Amino acid sequence: MAKLQPDREAYAKLIGERFQYFVEKTRFILGRKAKKEHKLGPDEEFFCISEQKNISRKHAIVTWDPKVKGWYLECRGKNGLFVNGNHVKADEKKIKLLDKAQIKISDITFYFLLPMRS
Repeated sequence: MAKLQPDREAYAKLIGERFQYFVEKTRFILGRKAKKEHKLGPDEEFFCISEQKNISRKHAIVTWDPKVKGWYLECRGKNGLFVNGNHVKADEKKIKLLDKAQIKISDITFYFLLPMRS
C-alpha cells in the first residue's frame, strides 16, 4: 500500500462525483446496494456506486494480479460498462486498469487512481 493522501494508505482510490473510496484490499466488488450485506472473503471489499436497479449487485469485480503486478476489471453486470469509453460486456475477458482509468456503469462515471510512486 502507498499513501494516496497524507493521512491515508491504500492500494488505489475510486473517485466519482458523489463518492470517494480507498481500496484497502486486493479484490473489490462494484455494484448496487443489496438488501442484505454482501458476504465477502477476508481479502475482499464492496463499494456501492448507486442504488439504481440497472446496476447489478455485483456489477464488476476488480482484482490485483501479483504475477503481472496489475489491476484487472471483470464485468459481471448484464448491462455492461465502459472503461475509457470502450464498451465491456458481461463475461468478456478481464480488462487491465491503468492509472486514471475512467469507468462508467450506467450513468455513474468515476476514476480509478493509483498512488504516485516516489
